[in-house]
Amino acid sequence: MKLSRSFKASSLIESIIAIVLISICSLVALTVYLNVIGQNNPVYYYEAKHTVEKLANEAEKAQDFEDTNYNYSQYTIEKNVTIKEQEHIAIIDYVITSGTKSYTIKKLIKIE
Repeated sequence: MKLSRSFKASSLIESIIAIVLISICSLVALTVYLNVIGQNNPVYYYEAKHTVEKLANEAEKAQDFEDTNYNYSQYTIEKNVTIKEQEHIAIIDYVITSGTKSYTIKKLIKIE
């Protein structure tokens, strides 16, 4: 009885295609990783953005269009309001300041 084993090897072209696909996937993963690391926004920035969303919702419900400052432990939020009577809107600029960094978030609110 004769044992016959047949092995099928991959060709050189298949190997090169596999290496190219792995290289492309690695390049995409590295690019995404470097973009995430490069953002460098501190935790308080995201906390302040959440606070601004809450303040904007409260201003819209209460129709509160006065300039105000809000002080928190790691940042301050300054609310500056510009009212456009003809368009019936209020433009609210929230300026988040912490140390030397400053971020501005603009909101449009309909005046009722």
